[in-house]
Amino acid sequence: MVKLFSYFFKLGADRSDAIPEKFLPKQDVNGWIMPYPAKILLDTKLRQRYLGLLWQQVSMTREMFEHLYQEPIERYAEMVQLLPASESHHHAHLGGMLDHGLEVISFAAKLRQNYVLPLNAAPEEQAKQKDAWTAAVIYLALVHDIGKSIVDIEIQLQDGRRWFAWNGIPTLPYKFRYIKQRDYELHPVLGGFIANQLIDKETFDWLATYPEVFSALMYAMAGHYDKASVLAEIVQKADQNSVALALGGDITKLVQKPVISFAKQLILALRYLVSQKFKISAKGPGDGWLTAEGLWLMSKTTADQIRAYLMGQGISVPSDNRKLFDEMQAHQVIERTSEGTAIWYCQLNADAGWKPKDKFSLLRIKPEVIWDNIDARPELFAGTICVVEKENESEEKISNTVNEVQDTVPVNKKENRELTSNLQEENTALQSLNPSQNPESVVENRENNSVDFLLNMFSDNNEQQVANIPSADAEAGTTILKPEPEDLNMHIDIEANAIPEPSISPTNDDSHFKSEGQKFVDWLKEKLLKNQLTFNDRTAKVHIVKDCLFIVSPSSFELYLQERGEPYNEESVNNLQYEFQSLGLHRKRIIKDDTVNFWRCKVIGPKKESFLVGYLVPNTRLFFGDKILINNRHLLLEE
Repeated sequence: MVKLFSYFFKLGADRSDAIPEKFLPKQDVNGWIMPYPAKILLDTKLRQRYLGLLWQQVSMTREMFEHLYQEPIERYAEMVQLLPASESHHHAHLGGMLDHGLEVISFAAKLRQNYVLPLNAAPEEQAKQKDAWTAAVIYLALVHDIGKSIVDIEIQLQDGRRWFAWNGIPTLPYKFRYIKQRDYELHPVLGGFIANQLIDKETFDWLATYPEVFSALMYAMAGHYDKASVLAEIVQKADQNSVALALGGDITKLVQKPVISFAKQLILALRYLVSQKFKISAKGPGDGWLTAEGLWLMSKTTADQIRAYLMGQGISVPSDNRKLFDEMQAHQVIERTSEGTAIWYCQLNADAGWKPKDKFSLLRIKPEVIWDNIDARPELFAGTICVVEKENESEEKISNTVNEVQDTVPVNKKENRELTSNLQEENTALQSLNPSQNPESVVENRENNSVDFLLNMFSDNNEQQVANIPSADAEAGTTILKPEPEDLNMHIDIEANAIPEPSISPTNDDSHFKSEGQKFVDWLKEKLLKNQLTFNDRTAKVHIVKDCLFIVSPSSFELYLQERGEPYNEESVNNLQYEFQSLGLHRKRIIKDDTVNFWRCKVIGPKKESFLVGYLVPNTRLFFGDKILINNRHLLLEE
């Protein structure tokens, strides 16, 4: 791995006069950060490598390069200065925003070479518009995250004045802090606003002569990714590659990247949940209560929400609550009971009259762990929390759903026992083909493959195609199947007549009566339309196959449950898949005189043979609207 990174750093022309990172002073003894002009900010070995990579991807004179790309990048550098790209996720070091921006630009320019744009146009027209589309990709990559420097971060100058990134180089040394409550949807909006200061009007005049390019760029900058042609797709892939490389790469690449411990991640997750999600010290049911002894949180709710939050940040979390509690105890995030356990069994009584009969299983946390400022703490709970002893093992099943509402459509288990059993057998049979695979190895393989791909992406092999992105190990979060005997289909024995007619319309807008299957469909549609879920790449949960949507099972359903903070065990996943099947959106596979719900896709690639299993949905418009879709040529549907 180190050799691969060394190869990556050797790309591009060497600059003996580049200022090493260690000689660029960051902060003074009081923590004030010095502002720098673009020439100094960009004149480091790492950033010169990125500029060199960009220069290699575009074909133009040096004068044109400086006008179209170098100057906007310099303006960008002076705006973001040494701000990090995130508070505690990727590129969270000083200068991380600039490093991440240059990295995404480099990757996007490389990926652009493998797209023939505009789609379905005559070759002469594609050649005519080539440079305009390249510029649009690079400009979108340039502004894709710059909104963070205004929405997420508050910059304060040494004289006490607030400074905004659109003013360029700060006039005095500065400090910054992250804003607690921020509107993430403003990121692309401000990106479009800032673009007018980064890119000169002459360039916009040139782009406007190509209406399709211009409209796609404007839509993408404003966050309307569904109308942005493939621009958003290219930049999103580049962004994901940069994040993956930052989180899983070698420390020689990000010299100043701080090591964020798991304990710190847990505390950040708790602080976010308490401030943004949880109902604290309510007079009635809630998620937690603050008393003089500490902050008491519902144990299961807290564990599920922490897991959902951290997984959404790309951080691996133990799937078992006991292991998660052990980690929290080991890092002194939560307090131990007198018996050395994490769970406190308590009886609650509110002065307002709320006196639940059930005992609750709670976690106790020191208030200073959550709130740095004592004035930020909520009022103490008006009532009492009495610690009681666990009488017997049955109390392991203490009610922990005081504020949960059951809004799913009940399933007649007796009538559908056979279908559910068959569904479980089908999943078990498919998963048992690779029993040695575990979540830890999946994550490790995904990170290794992503890093290897990114490093090889800039190799000297000019014949490499972008379609190689979804390579042979395609689905990191799903079951990778080995070659199987001819009678595998014997395991897939779900009868077509066992599935009842859907009783709920897929387009029913009354969320109160929606089944979990319909909620899954709505979630998937929203994720795809907002480009929050990729498709057709190596880690995607969905693919386009035979002009249909292929939903990978069971990982797509597991991801839905994880993001909602719900259990994602085998029973929960099977029940959700059953609810999805009852909608009747998927096409069934006919095998001899039988039908099954699942389809198999063979992954075509240079490595070992593998398969994906999932549902085939013909109605792609339901999920993508009028977006032009291209089949994943690395997947071959078995019919």
